[in-house]
Amino acid sequence: MYYHLIGSLKRRLILELQDSFSRHPIYQKVVPFIQNRFSFTERPQFGIVVQGSNANKVQLDASNFLGTVQSHVMLARVGGDPVFPLEWVREDLACLRHHGGVMPTEPGVYYLEILSAPSNAGEEGAFIIDPLKTVSNEPVLRFQTGFETAGQLQNVPLERTLRLYENRTFLLKAGVDYELGDRGEVTFTHPFGAGSFVTADYRYPTDSLGPFPFRWNSADVTTLPGVVLAFGKRAAVGQKTAVVVYGSRVDAAQAYGGKHEVSFDLEVIARDTTQVEEITDLVSMYLWGEKRPVLSWEGIEIIDVSIGGESEEPIDETGQLFQYTTSMTVQMQADWEIHVPLALTISGVEPDFTPVSSRVFYDTFPVVAGRNPDFERIA
Repeated sequence: MYYHLIGSLKRRLILELQDSFSRHPIYQKVVPFIQNRFSFTERPQFGIVVQGSNANKVQLDASNFLGTVQSHVMLARVGGDPVFPLEWVREDLACLRHHGGVMPTEPGVYYLEILSAPSNAGEEGAFIIDPLKTVSNEPVLRFQTGFETAGQLQNVPLERTLRLYENRTFLLKAGVDYELGDRGEVTFTHPFGAGSFVTADYRYPTDSLGPFPFRWNSADVTTLPGVVLAFGKRAAVGQKTAVVVYGSRVDAAQAYGGKHEVSFDLEVIARDTTQVEEITDLVSMYLWGEKRPVLSWEGIEIIDVSIGGESEEPIDETGQLFQYTTSMTVQMQADWEIHVPLALTISGVEPDFTPVSSRVFYDTFPVVAGRNPDFERIA
């Protein structure tokens, strides 16, 4: 987490300086030479180099617990050992606002499988998605006399996911109150009260989606509208994970976070003493006056911009050409946050007695166990 935060802040600092200098009529030519470390193929006439960094943790709370995150989406594990083709998932707030606050992707569990994985930043990988959609409160039958026996589901439910409720409160039991046919037909085995009604909750599979491309450290906002899929560098062929989508916001994760104070050492270089002084002043003015309020709105605070000493060094064998440098320090403060998914929902309890084994923790750990999981183990 430390180096992820440092790397992100460093890239952001470089991008903001490049943005500011790109609008300067004279020093816009500095933009290609604002880089991390000395990664130039040839010695430039001038440039701004981020040489090093360090950070100190700001302890806000003993446990760093921030609260519970409510969201339309959640990341869940599939099978045994955890894998991380996705770093995280979030709801796309801009997309939700565009759709009037309604999640455009239907509720369900969307199984993501990696078909091919990139080995560098320039390559593309591919993934597919197998949807297992969720249906809630689907009307099945309203009893006029109480002796009706036939109802019909709109889809064929996945095995062990169907729940039928009388008047949305009483859970009916398969084999006792009803029988389910192969095409979603429901046959009731005894009379019900006149005027009562039956609704259904279940999940059903649909056709696979994709394949879709992805790259390292990229976000996909189009495959599942309203959902941000964030890929890192840990995807491998054959990995599977699940993205759970809800129609309304639920408790999706526990959030832990804090702050880090980060210092970056910058070195301004130029062949002319006037240029090095002017570029140094521009860096200070841009960061302190122009970028500070913009970054503060995003939770990145610029605490201090200080200017250190000047130096010069010869850049040719004769010692007649010199390069002038000025050291600077930029101190920033940024938030870090980790979300731990809450991927367990108990929707029903079977009355059958089963002895508790010594592996009770592992057997009840909140995971999605394969392509045909039972309803109780999918959040």
